[in-house]
Amino acid sequence: MNFDFNISKRTKILACVAAALAVICAAQFLLGLRSPQKTFKFKGTPDYISVENAGSNYVLQKNDAGEWLCGTEIMDTGKVELLQKSFSPLVTLGVTSRSASEAALERYGLDKPIVLRVQAKGKPMLSILIGKDSASGSQSYIQFEGKKEIYLARGNLRAAWGIDISSLRPDPKPEAADESENSEDAESEEAGKSI
Repeated sequence: MNFDFNISKRTKILACVAAALAVICAAQFLLGLRSPQKTFKFKGTPDYISVENAGSNYVLQKNDAGEWLCGTEIMDTGKVELLQKSFSPLVTLGVTSRSASEAALERYGLDKPIVLRVQAKGKPMLSILIGKDSASGSQSYIQFEGKKEIYLARGNLRAAWGIDISSLRPDPKPEAADESENSEDAESEEAGKSI
């Protein structure tokens, strides 16, 4: 038996293109099974946090007593540790852009970012640029400093780290507030007597 297949050149090209597309579809399917979500866990306990924002720049450092300081002023440790939970661990939901072009940076709010740098025992743990919030407001766009990929990260990091240093100060003690009210009442009584 002699089978001669007379296949035209156009049919051969079409068969090759179909086979290539099948391979591409299979590869995309297998790669799509992986979750784009990544969790970045950092080793060590932060003892230095630097925040650079257009509105306010500050550095927080932990002293030997475990207190967080901004300069020489003691901050509320509970409030600072609550902020730390926003990046420990840092969960990204996927890459939104692999371009560091001006248009991409502007689109994701990274042209005017909040720059967050965290260290543990003098060694860098984390250095990210925080862009704008997503449409839902429960995620933020971030970029690791020196990298071009832009990620969508879980949590509203811009709201968490876009705060003024005054919000990290300890709350005033209620006794101090009562004393100031009493002195104001006494002053207003004296002013009323003098009239």
